[in-house]
Amino acid sequence: MSLTYFSGPKALSRPIDRLIENRSVFTLSKSELNLFETFEPCHRVPLEFSEPLAVAMIQGKKVMHLPQASPFTFLPGESLVLPAGQKMLIDFPDAALQNPTRCLALAISSEEIYSVLDELNLRAPKAETGDRWQLRPEQFYLGNDNRIARTLGELVEVFTDDQPDSQPAKEPLAKLKLRELLVRVMQTQARLVLIEHCKHHASTHRLAFAAHYIKSHLHDSISIGDLSKKCCMSKPHFFRSFKTEFGLTPLEFIHAERIKLAEQLLSNPLRSLADVCFAAGFGSLNYFIKVFKHHTGLTPKHYQKRRSASPDEK
Repeated sequence: MSLTYFSGPKALSRPIDRLIENRSVFTLSKSELNLFETFEPCHRVPLEFSEPLAVAMIQGKKVMHLPQASPFTFLPGESLVLPAGQKMLIDFPDAALQNPTRCLALAISSEEIYSVLDELNLRAPKAETGDRWQLRPEQFYLGNDNRIARTLGELVEVFTDDQPDSQPAKEPLAKLKLRELLVRVMQTQARLVLIEHCKHHASTHRLAFAAHYIKSHLHDSISIGDLSKKCCMSKPHFFRSFKTEFGLTPLEFIHAERIKLAEQLLSNPLRSLADVCFAAGFGSLNYFIKVFKHHTGLTPKHYQKRRSASPDEK
């Protein structure tokens, strides 16, 4: 999912003051929304914010240079979360006047972040004793997460709404959406960390064990009841803990992992859809097609054709 909210004229009709990182700013009490547009190719453009930052690509691409990572391409729909004072150098290889590179950066006050962390740790403690909610600077790349993109889009609508009758509700609406965004970011970070290291943590963390078991048994029938027993948790407690920490229900997580496997299998143009369906753990071809299209926006057949097509045909 990509952020299409800037395709309309409202946020993009502001004057162009500069061709490199032309900036439009929308400010509220606990946050600041920055829209950056670049209209010509350039390299090693520096950027730094004094507050923690959520960054999302809207159009075009950047190459990001961060001290803690090798250079990487940043594409539409993808998002990052960066600590205060993070120094960045950015390349814009494809920017053009008629096809600018567009990105948003949402700066959030540390005070608001600590408030959300305190409330989460009090009201929704994690499953394992001693494990606390936190923003993880090492897990800065969040990928293409539909929930984060959708919440960012709703925040953009709040920030850019300049109708007089909307002004009294702007601050409370932004506060609610900022808190939702922070929760979704932390859920995504926790999910990515546990998935990446699920085998390592499986013996000490019950949800890591669940993630590892699911990833290792995608071709099998997986019962949520059996999975909760393996984690030594009641089914309601397991379901609630999984949804709270990962931001997905166990079934949504199973589907997401099976679709990842199906995408890998579909890269082979000779594999039949039925073969891919059952190898990825789906018991019905029609159900597989429905779930695959929900996750990717394409039918499996269309996805397979696109993967096998030459670059000129895609």
